[in-house]
Amino acid sequence: MIAPDVSAAFLVPFFGPLPPYFIHWAKSCEINHDHFHWFVYSDRTRQPRRLNRAVTVIPYTVDAMAADFSDLLGIDICRDNQRMVCNFRLLLYALRRKREPLDRFDFIGYTDVDMIYGDLSRFLPDDTRAYRMISGDDDHPCGPFTLICRDAAACLPDSSRIREEMGRRSYWAFDESPEFMAIVADGGPVHCRAHPLQPAMTHGINHRKSFSVWDRGRATVWDFRGRRMPGGFYHFSRFKGKARFRVRPEAVSHPVWGVCKYGILPASTRRAFWRLALSLVM
Repeated sequence: MIAPDVSAAFLVPFFGPLPPYFIHWAKSCEINHDHFHWFVYSDRTRQPRRLNRAVTVIPYTVDAMAADFSDLLGIDICRDNQRMVCNFRLLLYALRRKREPLDRFDFIGYTDVDMIYGDLSRFLPDDTRAYRMISGDDDHPCGPFTLICRDAAACLPDSSRIREEMGRRSYWAFDESPEFMAIVADGGPVHCRAHPLQPAMTHGINHRKSFSVWDRGRATVWDFRGRRMPGGFYHFSRFKGKARFRVRPEAVSHPVWGVCKYGILPASTRRAFWRLALSLVM
């Protein structure tokens, strides 16, 4: 478990309508408010608003971001390819550090919204401050969860290689590349491990046949062989685009809810839990 005084800010640009599972994502953030805060940059809001103790939504558009890249960093970015935002977020700290209180955090992170969090502090290394990067995948950064120490984040705009990537017109996952990890590390230590932060991607769990249960702030992943593992987060990107994936908005008011290939649904009863389990075989 990380030290009580370690803190991190996640910077999350999301342009377009917020997805129906956003309320569940935000709810799962809240348990982590003692150490983490999420700043969501959205073109669907006019005023900054605090959703809960861990999530703040801030008005921001693609055009405003492009103007900031040009004015502050002298970089022209492609506004046409929305996927490029995954890489643009690597320099979002440099664009926003004067506008949000980002310099009071020890780490700056990037993450996705197609996921739910458990109690993250339980699954990060005890010596958190020793690392220049912490991620939820083995041996490389993780799009759904990567933390970069603030000093390293401040130096990223000085990298000619990163500035080159910002000017690309075609997308590739530079934000998840070992090359980006090496730039951040700059010879220092990193902690890029799926276990125990991202249990669905750890050895012994079948990540393609799995579901997760969020129980009062704790996230547990189950697979089709009945194996279960608690962890820091569950990423359901492979489910979200399917017609069968339906979000039950009322689930967020329940103390226990689950995420499976059929959507997000209440899971407070044994019968509801078995509906999740059956999703692995039906």
